[in-house]
Amino acid sequence: MVVISFTVPFVRGKGRVRFVRATGRTYTPDKTAEAMELIRMAYAKEAGGRTAPKGVPVRVSITTARPMPKGRPKRVTEEPDIYKPDCDNIAKLVLDALNGMAWADDTQVNTLTVQKFPRDRVEDEQTHVIVSWEVEA
Repeated sequence: MVVISFTVPFVRGKGRVRFVRATGRTYTPDKTAEAMELIRMAYAKEAGGRTAPKGVPVRVSITTARPMPKGRPKRVTEEPDIYKPDCDNIAKLVLDALNGMAWADDTQVNTLTVQKFPRDRVEDEQTHVIVSWEVEA
């Protein structure tokens, strides 16, 4: 089994595609494009050029951790992370960023888990991604 694990120092969901009315052109917002590039770079650093072969099922696990806002009373040590970005937008950002790089097409992803850990008194936010697939014998 091949397991590639990496972490990026942010928690972000995929932004909506924007439209230019005058030309009818669409574009991806800059923050989303930058986040996708950071995810690609983190994967490339850990993967060493490994890509899931076409037709092989891929599993992706995404976990996020974010700090609690500083304005919360000190007696509150943790709270559920029920705030934006949504789990589906986090997954969409990661899957779209790795499409064509970690696998041939995102239709190969047959198991996907996204977990937002409760917010607590951690210092930094982060997104941890694990991509795995079976090696053909």
